Amino acid sequence: MKQKLLLILLLVTSICTTGWARSRSAAANMGGEIDFYVEYSPSKMFTLFVGEELYLNFVDYPGASIFDAAYTSVGFSVAPHSNISLSAAYDFQYLNSGVVRHRVKLMATPKVHFGNFTLSLRERAQMTYNTVWNSADWLLRSRLKLEYKAKKVPLCPYLYVEMYNPLEYSAYWVESVAYGVGLDISVGKYSTIGVYYELMQEVSYTDFYHLFGMAYTISF
Repeated sequence: MKQKLLLILLLVTSICTTGWARSRSAAANMGGEIDFYVEYSPSKMFTLFVGEELYLNFVDYPGASIFDAAYTSVGFSVAPHSNISLSAAYDFQYLNSGVVRHRVKLMATPKVHFGNFTLSLRERAQMTYNTVWNSADWLLRSRLKLEYKAKKVPLCPYLYVEMYNPLEYSAYWVESVAYGVGLDISVGKYSTIGVYYELMQEVSYTDFYHLFGMAYTISF
C-alpha cells in the first residue's frame, strides 16, 4: 500500500511540475524545488545530514532556463531535550548565472507538544557570501510552524509562516514573508516523502512568488 502511494505521489508531482514548466508565463512568478536528504543518527540526541536542493524557474523571460540553482548542504543537529533542537549547516550554492555563494546557518528550534500537534519556532541566523561581489549578507529567518502527526496513518500535515529579517542596515525591518503548507508521508521505516507549497511576498513589491516543492529524506 505504501509503495503504491509513493508511486502515485511521484507520478502526480511529475505531471504537475511538467505542466507548470510548459505553461511558463512572464505574468506567472513561480518556481519549483526538489530536495534529497540523507540523515544519520548515531544516538537520539545527535544527527548528521547531507542534502541536495535543486531550484527550478518557471518564469519565462529572454534567456531564461528552467534550472535556477543547486544547493549542496551538510550539517548536524543536537537535541538536548525533546522540546528543543540546535543545528548548524553549510551550503555550497551554484546559480545558473555562474555565481557561486557560500552560506553558513545556525538554527535553534524550541518546540511545544500538545496531543498530536507540535508548535515550533525556528530562529535561523545565516550569512551568505557572494564570491562575485565579494560581499556578505546577514539575515535572520523566523519560522512559526504547526504540524499534526496522525495516528495509525503515516501522514504529517503542517503549515507555517516565516519572516526574513535583515541583520544589516535596511529600509525595511522585514524584507519578505512566506506562508507555506505541506504534507510529509512516511514510506517504510527509513524514508519520508513530502510535498509543499509556499507563497512569498517581498515587502517592497506587490507581486507574489509561488513555490511548489517535493522532498525525499532517508533516515537511518
